[in-house]
Amino acid sequence: MFKPSQRFSALQQAAYQLSSCTDQIFQRIEQEQILDSIVDHIRSYFKLEDIFKATSTSIRQLLNADRVGVFRFTPDSGWDEGEFVAEDVAAEYPSAMEAKVYDHCFGSQFAVYYSQGRVQAVEDIYNAELSDCHIDILEQFQVRANLIVPVLKEKELWGLLCIHQCAHPRRWQLAEIEFVRKIADHFSIALQQAEHLEKLKQQATLPVQAAAQKKALLRQKALVKIVSKIRQFLDFNEICQTASEEVRKLLEVERVAIYRFNPDWSGNFLFESVAEEWKPLVGVSPTIEDTCLMETRGGRYANNETCAVADIYTVGHSDCHIALLEDFQVRAYAIAPIFQEKQLWGLLAAFQNSAPRDWQTDEVELLAQLGEQLGIALQQTKSVQKIKTQSTELKQLLKELKQSQLQLEAYSQTLEEQVEQRTRELKAVQQQMIAQEKLASLGSLTAGVAHELRNPLNFVTNYAEGSVEMGKELIEKFQEQNYPPSEEDWNYFQETIIEIKENAGAIHKHGQRAESIIYNMMQHSRCDDSSTQATEINKLLDEARQLSYHSRRSRDNSFNITFTTEYDESIGKLQVFSASLNRAFINLIDNGCYAAWKKYVENGQKVLPQLWITTKNLGKEIEIRIRDNGQGIPDKVKERIFEPFFTTKPTGEGTGLGLSLTHEIIVGQHRGILRVETKPDNFTEFILTLPKIID
Repeated sequence: MFKPSQRFSALQQAAYQLSSCTDQIFQRIEQEQILDSIVDHIRSYFKLEDIFKATSTSIRQLLNADRVGVFRFTPDSGWDEGEFVAEDVAAEYPSAMEAKVYDHCFGSQFAVYYSQGRVQAVEDIYNAELSDCHIDILEQFQVRANLIVPVLKEKELWGLLCIHQCAHPRRWQLAEIEFVRKIADHFSIALQQAEHLEKLKQQATLPVQAAAQKKALLRQKALVKIVSKIRQFLDFNEICQTASEEVRKLLEVERVAIYRFNPDWSGNFLFESVAEEWKPLVGVSPTIEDTCLMETRGGRYANNETCAVADIYTVGHSDCHIALLEDFQVRAYAIAPIFQEKQLWGLLAAFQNSAPRDWQTDEVELLAQLGEQLGIALQQTKSVQKIKTQSTELKQLLKELKQSQLQLEAYSQTLEEQVEQRTRELKAVQQQMIAQEKLASLGSLTAGVAHELRNPLNFVTNYAEGSVEMGKELIEKFQEQNYPPSEEDWNYFQETIIEIKENAGAIHKHGQRAESIIYNMMQHSRCDDSSTQATEINKLLDEARQLSYHSRRSRDNSFNITFTTEYDESIGKLQVFSASLNRAFINLIDNGCYAAWKKYVENGQKVLPQLWITTKNLGKEIEIRIRDNGQGIPDKVKERIFEPFFTTKPTGEGTGLGLSLTHEIIVGQHRGILRVETKPDNFTEFILTLPKIID
């Protein structure tokens, strides 16, 4: 069974996975929306500048980049110079539109790779081993990281799609790179379309050329329409069937089929659109073993090349190849490859069965473009299926997590009940220990009080007895003599009377002392703290000082300590729980006496033990300081002195509840502050702050 912490960790991890998957889905949706927007622009024959500008803005917002620009090489410059023809840049960075870029290192270092369709993703220009001249150019535009994707025009390098990060380095994600690559591919389509339109415009003066222009224009519109339809479907089977039907109508051929390679490079027709008079190939023909394609692992199509044959009998095909094509009823064909990422997946074939056909360049290019779109759809379908699978798994995981959460809540409730029960038991034990501490303290104080009361009571007894004897002797003497007494007897009488008065005064003084000791003991033993009382804090401290001193003296006749008090008389009376506050003062003073006397004994009686008690009026609160010159408190002990039952005293000298109880009285009961300052082998000072009004 999982522990609560493990359950909680699992919940957090699952929630993170769900959030991450959701973010990916929304990011892909945004990417698809931008791609749709580009396709719409191309379909509507927007100007290239408008397409580039709108796309730059969308990409920068989606990727959260600092600059996105479309860079075009100057024709016949050998890729050494060019300029930005479109840009979207954050306000805090300079525009690159006005600057001509001359990079003489580009042609020798990068042009050949970009021409092959390679992408450059640089996380930090200073760690990418770039040439100094290239770094200088990037620094002009404050570029720190960049993603560069080539834009090809009929396999020729036309320009670059540049994404710049200026504020800091950036690690480019694979999904971001693939997305930008798709954008660049659509730019290539737009360039080709623009070039076709330009050519058609230039040839519009001739009727034949005008008809060709019209036909090409219709085909381009149909191409965009087909691409749009492909993008409307998420099921690959439906996409392929729709594409086959639309292409057959567009090219006015007798069959369009989609062929898929097997792992051994044999293959099968999976989808087709065929005129009624021709036999179907899908589901009828067995696995096709074209030895040429099998031996060359896809042949020319693996190199992303197309093939157009006007008549199978005039191009030099082998007899076995012609026999295979005749079995398909083919007389002329045009074929374009379909790639899944970088792997040749299959072929898109247009067959003319009834007669030879002279394939036009734009017809073959249209097949190539559609083959490319099918590859994109294939990858898109795979991604969507993966997302659906992940979504199903996450829904199941979420269901399990909810069930686990319910179990965890039930377990937590049970655990809370157990903790509450255990807390009640511990509080009961603590109350018992506090009661024992009070009894031990009261017993110690009682012994001290008994010891201290013995002195004044002995004095009272002895002097009272002496005074009685003196009075008896005086009476007897006067009874033996006749009045009036002699001068000598009268003087003796007066001296005796004076001595008896002095004895009576001493008896009264010691009686007050005994009364004070008894009063202090009674105050300490009081347990009624149900309400606050107006109490003189200075007097309460003095009572606690006397009781602590007498308690120590009762246990050790040699004990002695010098008290220094400095009381702020403006404090007056405060509403406090006097009995509990008195116990807190005794605990702190007793600890100070213990520490100072221990140092005095252990250090050979070199430093006399001292204790300082001061009070100060701070306005809305008062401050009390109790400082000794003892051994101080080590840091590792200081952190624990207010813990219940923690003590450094030997067994029998303390339970460890003294400072814990004091902390509860000052902080918990009186809403005050209790802190300690100490220096090893020097001093310890407890600083109490009490509000004048207890909440």
